[in-house]
Order: sequence, then structure tokens, then C-alpha cells
Amino acid sequence: MRIQPFEKFEQFKNFKPKFSFYEIEYLVGDGFGRKIKNESVHAIVKKLTEKAYPSSATGSEKRWEYFYMPARRSGRKISIPFLIVEYKGDFYVYFRLLGNLEISGGKKDVEKEYQGLFEEAIRFTSLIKSTDGKIVKETVPYDLRIGKIKGKYVMDKTIPEKEERRLLKSYETHLGKNLEIVEISLNDYLDVTAICYKAAYKKTKKLLPLEMYKKWADNRHGGMLDIKDFNSKKEYRQWRKSGKWAGSHPYEIVFSWHRHGIHLYPPDDEKPHYSLRVTNYAYAGDFIRMTKALLNNEIAFRSNELEEVLNYLRGEKDFVVNDYDDLRFSYIPSREYKNLYFKHIKWEELKIVRCK
Repeated sequence: MRIQPFEKFEQFKNFKPKFSFYEIEYLVGDGFGRKIKNESVHAIVKKLTEKAYPSSATGSEKRWEYFYMPARRSGRKISIPFLIVEYKGDFYVYFRLLGNLEISGGKKDVEKEYQGLFEEAIRFTSLIKSTDGKIVKETVPYDLRIGKIKGKYVMDKTIPEKEERRLLKSYETHLGKNLEIVEISLNDYLDVTAICYKAAYKKTKKLLPLEMYKKWADNRHGGMLDIKDFNSKKEYRQWRKSGKWAGSHPYEIVFSWHRHGIHLYPPDDEKPHYSLRVTNYAYAGDFIRMTKALLNNEIAFRSNELEEVLNYLRGEKDFVVNDYDDLRFSYIPSREYKNLYFKHIKWEELKIVRCK
């Protein structure tokens, strides 16, 4: 579907947005949110919200999803969605992917453009009402809309279905063996982590299990490496039961700056087996190689996320388009992206405030 120009609507031929897209981006987008304490700006935002019914209201919070801002971009007229939340009399304005504003009363001087910005939104809201929202549906660019696309259409590489079936069958066979283990020593734990490291990484040949752990794991081991006797099951059990490691990451055997990497949880009385987990899917391939190694070595373990991770590697999980998510894809308004991706994206219906 091609975004239509404003001129499709006869009554908007002479409508001229006062701001360019890039001016709006500058005013709202420093990455941290701008605080505006100014009575005039607060009053004009309040006036805008009074033009429509809240989309939801709970306690001292009201929200409007969405108002739209007219703008000029690359010689065309477009409209930009933005959300307003009112909380205890202050307004929080979110221009998704561009930035946000926190607006409260006060006498602090601000650029006059901020008041003009919301005056434009008021002017445009009356036009939205006169077309029952059609003007919005025709003029919001697709790089400012939200959608979903299967990973297989945007990933560089996926695994074949037969590989997925083969690994799931091997794992099912493994579960049927009912392997269990309860008490382990620290050395036992490190030996199992070494199996994982050797499967996932090449530079392990001359390293001892402890050296591998120090190389790839989160260094917040919570006192685990301070145990005196690495061969003592009793000491390892006492350390675990002490809870001194709470808040640390002794079991994050592959560290990640984003969320967490790969965890290997040791067995205990309630779960007499190791548990392998991955949080950041950038490590999904490493996780699969580790899973295969644990299966081949007949280690008592569970990998409850295995099917979901394989689903991701097959390209069957959805990526969110133009929004914040671990699996996300940014749609660029170009001929190349339109030809490659547009037909595979399921776009969400635009939300529009109900005007009074």
C-alpha cells in the first residue's frame, strides 16, 4: 500500500504543516527525554487532550493513543503518531522512536516552538475528525508504524527443519532416560561448564575448566570461587544454601551486556539435573552447540527453552517492526526494503484518539 499525499483529500490541498520532520525530531529527541516546566506549554497540551476522550483512565493516570502531528519530509506531507499520558497533572508525551517530553507547570523559559508544536497538533486534530481518521491512515509513513515480520525474512541464516526435528528427537530420547544427579562439587560444576565451552568456542584447547569459566562467565561469582575445597560436595552445597551469592551471577557461564547470556544452573533437591538457559538470542547458536554436547556426554540436564530457541533459529519467531524489542527490525522507506520486506510484514492497525 502506498502512502497517499494529503492532496488526495480535497479539503487539505492548502494545508501546510509548519514543522519539518527533522525539526520535530530535534525538539523531542535527545535520547533521555526533555523536561519542560512552562505554564504556556502545559496549558496548550491540556487544551489538546481536551479535544479527545482518553483511551484509558486508571486512578490518577489518563492516556491518549494516539494524537498525530503533521509534518513535512522530503517534499511530502506526513503525520507522526504520539502518545500523551497525564499523571497527577503533568503530561508525558512520547514520540515513538523519536523521543519524549515531560511537561509540567512552571515559569522556565523554553523555545517558542514547543507551544507551536502542540498548536499544530490541535489544528490537525480537527482535520482528523472531519475525515473520521482517514487522513491519518493515508499519511503515516511505514517507518513510523508498528508491525511484525517472521525472522526468516530478515535473518542472514536459518537452520533447516530437519535439523530442528533431529535435535528435538535426541532431546526427547534424553528425557526418556530420566538421568538424575543431586549433589555435586564445584569441580563437578566446572567440568560440565567446560563441556559447554569446548562445544561453543575454539580457544579452549589449553585451558582448564576454571580458566574457561573465568574467560567467558560473568565475574560476579558471589563467592563461588572462594570455596576452599573444589572437590567437596559438602562445601559447595553449604555455599549454595547460604544465599550469599544472591544478586550475583555465578551461573551465567556466558556473560552478556544486554540482558543475560547463557546460564547453567546446577542440580539441587527439587531439580536433580542441570538447567541450561539462554536469554540473549545473539548466543542462540552457542546454546544449541552446548545442548548437543550435553546430550552427547549424557549429562543430566534440562533445556526447557530448546524448542523456542530452535523456532527462532528456523526463522519462525516474529520480529517486531519499528518498535523496541529484543527481536526487532527497522523498516526503511526505500524501494529496496519495499521489494524485499513489505509483503511479509503484518502491520498493526493505527490507533486514533476519539475526538469530541
